[in-house]
Amino acid sequence: MEGLTAVKTHRTQSNQEPEPALTIRSSHKVSRQGEDVAKVATQDGLNQHKKVSNVSTKRDIECASPEDALHILRSQPDTETLITTLSQLQSGHGFAKPFALSYPGPLQGQIVNTLVTVITPTFWASLDGKDRRLLVKCLCNITGLNAVIARIRSLSNDSAADKSHELQDLLTLTDLLLHGDDFLLELWSGLMTSGSEGVKLNLAWKELANLLSSARIVGIAAQAEDVVWQSKGKVRTKSLWLANSAEYCNWIGRNIASLAASSTSASHQRCAEDAAKVLDRSLGLRQPVSLMKGLLGKLLSSQAEESPSEDAAMALRALLGPLPVFRKRDFIEQCLQWFSVLLPEEEIDGDTMASTQAKKTTAAAALLEALLKNEENMQNGLIEFLADAPRSAALSFPVRLAAICTLSAANCDELQTLLERLMATFSDSLFISHAPIIQQESLAQTLLLSAGYLHRHQPMAVFVTARSAGHMQGVSDRLGASNERARWLGMVVAMAISQLVDKEGQKMDFGVEETKTEEAVWYRNLVGFKDQPGSLEDFSKLLRESETKKPVRRKPRQPALEKMPNINGKPVFGPPRPPPPQPVASQTEVVGEKISEVVESGDEDEDDDLTPYAKPDSDPEDSDEDATLVNRNRPRPPVYIRDLMRMLADDQNAERFQLAIQHAASLVRRKSTFGSEVKDHAVELLSTLCNLQDPFDTENFDELRLQTMIAVLLSDISVLGPWLSKHAFAEGYSIAQRCLMFTALGLGGRELAGFKTEDETFNPKLQNTDFPSKRLPPRMHAIYTGAQQITRRLEAAHQSVENSLIQPLALQAADQTTSHLNAVKVRTFSSRLSNENRTKRRPTPNLLAKIFGPAFFAPLVGRYQQDIAAYGSASILISAPFVLVTFLKTLALLLHASGPATLGLASITADFWDLLLGLRVQASGDISVLEAVLFGLLTLLEVNQDGYERLAAEIPRRIAEAQEWVQVVFEKVGGGETVGVGGGGSQEEEKVRVLAAGVMVRLGQIVRGEQRRVFGAEVG
Repeated sequence: MEGLTAVKTHRTQSNQEPEPALTIRSSHKVSRQGEDVAKVATQDGLNQHKKVSNVSTKRDIECASPEDALHILRSQPDTETLITTLSQLQSGHGFAKPFALSYPGPLQGQIVNTLVTVITPTFWASLDGKDRRLLVKCLCNITGLNAVIARIRSLSNDSAADKSHELQDLLTLTDLLLHGDDFLLELWSGLMTSGSEGVKLNLAWKELANLLSSARIVGIAAQAEDVVWQSKGKVRTKSLWLANSAEYCNWIGRNIASLAASSTSASHQRCAEDAAKVLDRSLGLRQPVSLMKGLLGKLLSSQAEESPSEDAAMALRALLGPLPVFRKRDFIEQCLQWFSVLLPEEEIDGDTMASTQAKKTTAAAALLEALLKNEENMQNGLIEFLADAPRSAALSFPVRLAAICTLSAANCDELQTLLERLMATFSDSLFISHAPIIQQESLAQTLLLSAGYLHRHQPMAVFVTARSAGHMQGVSDRLGASNERARWLGMVVAMAISQLVDKEGQKMDFGVEETKTEEAVWYRNLVGFKDQPGSLEDFSKLLRESETKKPVRRKPRQPALEKMPNINGKPVFGPPRPPPPQPVASQTEVVGEKISEVVESGDEDEDDDLTPYAKPDSDPEDSDEDATLVNRNRPRPPVYIRDLMRMLADDQNAERFQLAIQHAASLVRRKSTFGSEVKDHAVELLSTLCNLQDPFDTENFDELRLQTMIAVLLSDISVLGPWLSKHAFAEGYSIAQRCLMFTALGLGGRELAGFKTEDETFNPKLQNTDFPSKRLPPRMHAIYTGAQQITRRLEAAHQSVENSLIQPLALQAADQTTSHLNAVKVRTFSSRLSNENRTKRRPTPNLLAKIFGPAFFAPLVGRYQQDIAAYGSASILISAPFVLVTFLKTLALLLHASGPATLGLASITADFWDLLLGLRVQASGDISVLEAVLFGLLTLLEVNQDGYERLAAEIPRRIAEAQEWVQVVFEKVGGGETVGVGGGGSQEEEKVRVLAAGVMVRLGQIVRGEQRRVFGAEVG
């Protein structure tokens, strides 16, 4: 038979028992050894475990065509099959026809889309670093990048379901995908080697340039991060580099530099042109410092050992050549803005500092010379920028000096044009009167530098400009200006120009003290600067020094305020005291040999800028010295629900069981919004969790199981809510298991109502604060603690809700008690609570209100009534009061979370009220049941607070019975009498008394309101 053959094989994986599978195989012969196929026993069910032969099953899963690989990816492969398929797709070997994922085509698009939408959310959390990098390599192409970004944007805009887990995985994948300086080069190399046509290459690269060089990736990543943080109920404190525009522009600059540098080594003109296309769009991001630092820094400073002059100059010219004229001018402008950060204005003290500053200036001029050489358009752009006073004022003085120095060396004829434009602006009367002084100072400095350099090349040009009518009129206008600084600049510039063109006895001198200051002398000396451009090696050295040098933050000097000394609170007049000496350095000396220790003052750490290396991956399995004892076939976390159930049923392998229970909750939550896999196995998985035992003393087993049950319950609440409510009353379950089901129902419903963040605040996920010596081993601890340990999270939620119900009543009572002091109160006690509630963040939409009745209340109350009717006093709810208390608290918490917007609230209130009044006899015999009944009544009254008139009209008899009974309870507990045989201590009685008082207050409000409505006033 020719073509493809379906071969039935057996797979043995670490995550699952062997199961038959059909794999698409090629019809050509494949060499196999006879012992490669092991005999395995078939499994009859999930709860049956049989040993598998130790003979390893090795199988080469080779796909004859990319279509076969796509079929495997879509048919829920296991981890080993996935890795083998990804390796073949990444390498492209083994296919009948040449195939490459880097080539943009329809089949490549289907494979990449499957990898992004199916494989990544399923496998990413369970893959290790090596396998993740393999998946990233398969997506390292234009199609893959587009698919990942489109998927992130789609999930961020989808508010119908919680996709935070998948978004987090995709953000991590994107970080790995774009990480490094050679991403652009790898994409370009993949396109060139794919054999695509020229038109398709141009279209694909244009699409990539539009994607990378726009703000889309930054905006989409930032939006996705906000969604992830909001799903956690937290405020974003740190940001991924993809969501930071400065870091992103630095990254794209480094990638452009890597691509441009390869054009010189490969002598590939198309490489430089494609790099220029990306640079063309990247300049529009308007992040000059980050972009230029990444681009030029990578291009020049990366070659630390070799001379970068020739290669760097060639790469720069090849990169900038294809750019349009306006982009070249934009490039030189952004380059100057980066230079201003690299060469800030500093106070120069001494010849050493001046020499260092001169070296930096000549180094910057070297790069500008390489950019402007034989580039008339860029030279004109530089002149336009320097002649524009507002824009050139943003540059530091060393940068303007380097620009004038470069123009003098590249094309001195252009200096005359620049000088004439600067002189015209400097002499303009409107500029003198209205321009900011900082712009006038910057323009004067640039003018004097231009005049000095031009005078050395063309003295007559400076002489003609100095004798022009515009200059003379400008000096006259400045001398008559109202601004003192403008007059001073006019005198200084006029004297400096006169030094250049006039003879020794005819030089201009105004004879005032302002022109003899140190600053005036510095201005006049600007015409004598003779710096020349250096070499690119100097600029490369400057970059390396700037990366290693720690920036010094200079604090502005503020004059100390003179204060008179005080003695006994009164000022004392007299001569001012000398200021205390400033501690520059503390020196400790010893007698004898001159050995001293000098400790620099200041709290700056010299090693703050050093980036520590990341710790290597720790693997405790490899720590054994005996290599034969190392288990190389460790199980992987489950990636499918069927794998999870199979691993939970394994009572022989502790590692597989513990790995499954640790990853169960996160796996279910990821899968809940992805397909129907969880819904298809939800009932079976929930049944497994209800009956699950811990045979290996797993740490935090109860908490992990509870979290998984909540996750499964929320995946299909309309079906699983009634199912779990029914099984909580079924036979065959222990007290702990029933309480576990009630707890899952209560906490799951509260999470559905938007109380997940509060529950996590009161109940840290895996907290263990017990002292080790006072805690029994896990197996014994579970026996003696019983159901109380399981319901601790439900109890914490109950305490929180109880406090929120009692606190307003207590504050209102405090206001009434102190009503005679209202005249001197700043504000009442209850107003403080309203202010606190007003500052709280609005909760998420309450999804519980519309399904509380059919999904929770009706099944729970119905099964409770059936159980009582069938078994009477033999019911578990009668014989075990703890179960009844947990049941009542679960109902009350769910009703409170559902709130006043609950559908069918009137009927639910009547049924719950009858249930609570029916427990009065049992409550008299156990104080815990009494507390739960009172808590339920208080919750009912709180939820119906806006419908007291309706309650008085519909259930007046129940209200009267409840008021009479609660009053008896309040008096009985207040008298110190024991409540039945299960009486508690004083703390429990005090809690019951507080709850009874709260119920009495609420019922009293209903009665008084009805009396006012009927009689017009309160009776009695």
